[in-house]
Amino acid sequence: MHEPPPRMLPTRPVDGHKGDFGRVLAIGGSRGMAGSISLSAMAALRTGAGLVSAMIPDRCLETVAAFEPCLMTIGAPDTPQGYFAAEAVKSLGEIIDTFDAIAVGPGMRDGPGTREIVKRLAKYENTPRVFDADAINVIARSLTYCPSGPVILTPHAGELQRLTGASLSDRNEQIDSASEFARRRGVIVVLKGAATLVTDGEQRWFNTTGNPGMATAGSGDVLTGIILALLALRLSPFEAASLGVWIHGSAGDLAAEQHGHAGMIASDILAHLPAAVRLVTTNPS
Repeated sequence: MHEPPPRMLPTRPVDGHKGDFGRVLAIGGSRGMAGSISLSAMAALRTGAGLVSAMIPDRCLETVAAFEPCLMTIGAPDTPQGYFAAEAVKSLGEIIDTFDAIAVGPGMRDGPGTREIVKRLAKYENTPRVFDADAINVIARSLTYCPSGPVILTPHAGELQRLTGASLSDRNEQIDSASEFARRRGVIVVLKGAATLVTDGEQRWFNTTGNPGMATAGSGDVLTGIILALLALRLSPFEAASLGVWIHGSAGDLAAEQHGHAGMIASDILAHLPAAVRLVTTNPS
């Protein structure tokens, strides 16, 4: 039996327009990993963000644009390998002030461009941000890139080990380490795994939704997009993280009912997001 969601979303007003539901930016992707950022961006749309843009290396633009026509795409300078080039941070600077929430990391590959983008976003406190995947690995390698302000980090156990040194085999140590990192840095940490933890260093909230079928490539990218949308809907970082994890797990549970555990893929979770969001919406239409 799942615990009830940590909060509910209001019914949309009948006169609402897309600008009322947030404009978000998902930054990531690389040649061969364009699917990751596509999943994140689509998850933000399916969770309720009004306008979703994906900033990707130029070589990935057509791939991401073809994933879903409702996504907007922003190509940025890239390397011959299909990674962000150092000049990509200038493209980010030109648009950064136009979004209500930003996520960075899914599908990115480490390199000068990735490091410059993460460094720029780490110090940009005007907007709530989500750091995932290789963005976390950049932070782990240098405190220069450690973010401040309204920030959520979404590490799995391996990424947390790189951040804090916590043992991969000791979940209790991981939980304590995630809480201490959140407290010291003034951020929210979402420690992914069975009974995902959300902590700000003082509060600890453990999720009860989800199942083993969600241990599949791209599942975390979907979670990043869900949290991104909830930030744009003006939930606090802790609320967005905890409700986002609950919705993600519920969508996974609905997917498991249809597909079972072994055959589930991340796009199955994505497909069940609208139904999961209805579970946390007051008087859904």
